[in-house]
Amino acid sequence: MMLLVIASPIVTPSSAEDLDEIEVLQTAVNPANNHTYHLLSASSWSDAASVARSLDGFLVTIDDAEEDQWLFDTFAVNNDTTRHLWTGLSDSQNEGDFRWHDGTPFLYRNWGDGQPGDGDDEDYIHITGTNMGSIEPASWNDLENDPQYFPVYGVVEIGEGADYNLKFDGEDDFVIIDETMPEIAEQIVIEAWVNMPDTDGIQFITMYGDYGWGLYLNDGYLAYSNEYSMSQNPTSNMPIQENVWTHVKVIVSTAYAGEFFIDNQSAGLIDINKSQIPAGDFGSNDCFQSGDDCDELYIGRMGAGCDCNYFQGMLDDVRIGNNAGNDSLWTFSEGEGEITNDSQGRTGEIHGASWVMPDGTIIAQAVELENDEYLSNIEASAGDTLLFFIEIPENTQFISLTMYSFDFDFEDEDYYENVEFEIYISMNEIPSEWDHDYEIETYDSFGL
Repeated sequence: MMLLVIASPIVTPSSAEDLDEIEVLQTAVNPANNHTYHLLSASSWSDAASVARSLDGFLVTIDDAEEDQWLFDTFAVNNDTTRHLWTGLSDSQNEGDFRWHDGTPFLYRNWGDGQPGDGDDEDYIHITGTNMGSIEPASWNDLENDPQYFPVYGVVEIGEGADYNLKFDGEDDFVIIDETMPEIAEQIVIEAWVNMPDTDGIQFITMYGDYGWGLYLNDGYLAYSNEYSMSQNPTSNMPIQENVWTHVKVIVSTAYAGEFFIDNQSAGLIDINKSQIPAGDFGSNDCFQSGDDCDELYIGRMGAGCDCNYFQGMLDDVRIGNNAGNDSLWTFSEGEGEITNDSQGRTGEIHGASWVMPDGTIIAQAVELENDEYLSNIEASAGDTLLFFIEIPENTQFISLTMYSFDFDFEDEDYYENVEFEIYISMNEIPSEWDHDYEIETYDSFGL
């Protein structure tokens, strides 16, 4: 499992009368990212958030110092007017658990002196337009939802919310769905978005049951699972590119043959003699000996008949159906947890796969480590991912990190066991197990 903190966009109800009074005062396009921003008239944070959604956007997500400064220069001190600006950042759902309005992971921050504060109701973050005691202009401060001592103006960033997907390690990550799937007999459509760092070998996107229908990559070529012998399965006439988001699709009709598509372009026909749609009840030894039904849908590996051929890379928008209106679409919109649901309410259990953004950025709240500061009470279980960052002063020559894990149960004879830490380190970017500058792996009873 993953320790994830970014959830679905925060939506706060507001009264229609309040929202009708909020106006768009100014619109500007940031030349650095070509995003459109609207400055709203003064309101509470929740009202501004509701108006942002009505404008097909969210309260602004600030990704870096350049965007932060552009917002301040454009909306806070423009035309001889000084304003405080609402951002989309809030910890209203859980104290200290900051979330952007659009669901983007909370990474960049620009807190003012002594911020965020300790006030129980100060859950909403604004960019200061003027000095606030020791808090300098253009830095961040937390306020209550509807402050009465000065007006705060919402800034809307137009665009869709965060787009999550799942990343599979190619070793033992998968999603299993033990639900009734759409009835498929004469036609099947399987499609997905994939991004693979290495297309070598056989890597399954999805497969149903025991050697049932499925879609996979064979050395980069699309392949449709139509029978037990994979060497006989039809394949596309061209491969996909590595490290690029690619849309892949197969349409199979038992009456009219089939066709592969890569990025909506035809990538080869499937002969009528290869257009079977297997039911997934082959009766392999693994399934026969286990006594299980073996009728589950798998995403990210081969089906129930073989614990093998795992997918490596990112998957999104997996769709399985027959164009009859009851398709199973897996958009992986949750962004956290071990459960994902399709468009029809079916439930999938996530085993090991990581929640990431489309660029592979891991979804976790970054925790700052201060020099000579002891950080405690961090809850984590086996398989969790924690993200920390350190601002390194100039001329720093040496950095040390100490980490301990305590989980004692003195009623057990074996009251502790070795703990494995995998640490990935990068400079000026978020590390991951697949992209990092340094790696540390250690086994110890207590820590490192």
